[in-house]
Amino acid sequence: MIDKSYVKFKDRIDALNKLLDIIPTQELKKPNTILIAISEGGLLLAYEISNRYNLALDFLFTEPILAPKNSECEVAIVSESMDIMINETLVNSFDITYDFIYGEAQRKYEEKILQNIYKFRKGEIISSLSRKNVIIIDDGIETGLTMRVAIKTCAKKLASTIIVATPVVSYDVAEMLETSADMVYSVYIPRHFVSTKYYYEEYNNLDSNLIFDMLNKSLIQNNKL
Repeated sequence: MIDKSYVKFKDRIDALNKLLDIIPTQELKKPNTILIAISEGGLLLAYEISNRYNLALDFLFTEPILAPKNSECEVAIVSESMDIMINETLVNSFDITYDFIYGEAQRKYEEKILQNIYKFRKGEIISSLSRKNVIIIDDGIETGLTMRVAIKTCAKKLASTIIVATPVVSYDVAEMLETSADMVYSVYIPRHFVSTKYYYEEYNNLDSNLIFDMLNKSLIQNNKL
């Protein structure tokens, strides 16, 4: 990993093109490769890669668990497989109990994740990852909590290899992710990370209809592969 000079992407497609420049083509042409998006922006990137390389694509639904007295502070993340990743430092600092974390995880799963699975994936569980080469895609990684829970879920689902690919990730988080993923690919790895949005000139939220359309087409494509 090399901390490159300052980078600012025009938009997500520009970021994607730069990211594809550093991912070895053979990684995208391995048999049984599947792309897993973990955010709306990551889905757009993964969808474009899927179309260009005819790869299977899926989305891992996750929900943040917030501190009880700070609605902007994420202390943990739960995935649709009920895997949980906890920020131990914050939990200890705020004196948050694990009963609270697990209770909130169950509530978020029932109230948010299941709803999204039925809305966007027609009730289907995430694709089988056994013996798959998984590439987890996001448009930027800040704390790494969501990516870490995604890696945990993919590992539990017996993925053969797990690769992380993102246009920008902080240096410390990238080092941490390298201990659990087989490889981390990123265009820009700043030591002083600001926020994902900061590194894009244009960073818009995706329309829910577009998200639904991409996921629906992905389900059809997966059935053909």
